[in-house]
Amino acid sequence: MNPRGGRVVRATAEIVRERRTRALEFWQSAENLHELDGDGNSIVSLYVLAGIAASDAICGARLGEYAQGESHADALAMLKRAEPTLVASLQRLLSRKTEWAYGGAGVSASRVETARAAATKLVEAAKLIAPA
Repeated sequence: MNPRGGRVVRATAEIVRERRTRALEFWQSAENLHELDGDGNSIVSLYVLAGIAASDAICGARLGEYAQGESHADALAMLKRAEPTLVASLQRLLSRKTEWAYGGAGVSASRVETARAAATKLVEAAKLIAPA
């Protein structure tokens, strides 16, 4: 347990595989919905979930643990230890998570593409770093 109340979860090989699989599923679901011209909020929410799961898999594979809880700062700090080049991508997704997931207004096409690019970078890295 850390001082801010977040949890650090030990990541077994099975958990790393599960988080990697979830990342791929969320990402593919977002891609499918994107192709169908689905709701931007739903698409972006799936990309956010994909990025979070990919980050968990990367941290689990590299550090043997990942952050779980409400603190985005904890997840970003852990990813910085595991793979610093990906922190900006996760930050992009987490910084607008609430707005994108719960906002009443539609999400613009450019914001969908921003989320897509960030999630894709994280998912592709998870495919390389975290074993299948």
